[in-house]
Amino acid sequence: MSTSSEWAALFSATRLATASLSSSEIPRSPGVYAWFQDGECVYLGKARNLRARLGTHLSSSLDLSRSTLRASVAVKTLGVTRKHARSRPTVMTPEQIAVVSEWFATAEISWLECETREEANALERRLLASRMPALNLI
Repeated sequence: MSTSSEWAALFSATRLATASLSSSEIPRSPGVYAWFQDGECVYLGKARNLRARLGTHLSSSLDLSRSTLRASVAVKTLGVTRKHARSRPTVMTPEQIAVVSEWFATAEISWLECETREEANALERRLLASRMPALNLI
């Protein structure tokens, strides 16, 4: 499968609004996932367990160190540095986390399941080699 058809498969996969997403809707299999804002893919990631990884991203915890995506959203929306966002113990305030959580509440997500973790890793590498979503650059 060509990279353009792999992107097409990801773009045509069912998109779910994160505001109403239930963890039971997310498979436990390995895969690649994409986050969308206003119809545009803004982040691409991989997971050995989609449910566990997406749960980390959807967490409203003050600790952003476990989610590159949540930290990138903080950098973009709050203007903090990446080091500040990923500090452990956290230095983020509840008000700042609320801004990050609001971004997630307006996002959509889709994913492609893979047979193995290695397949998910390879698919993510191919996709990112051909197109780099904005939040992957932060």
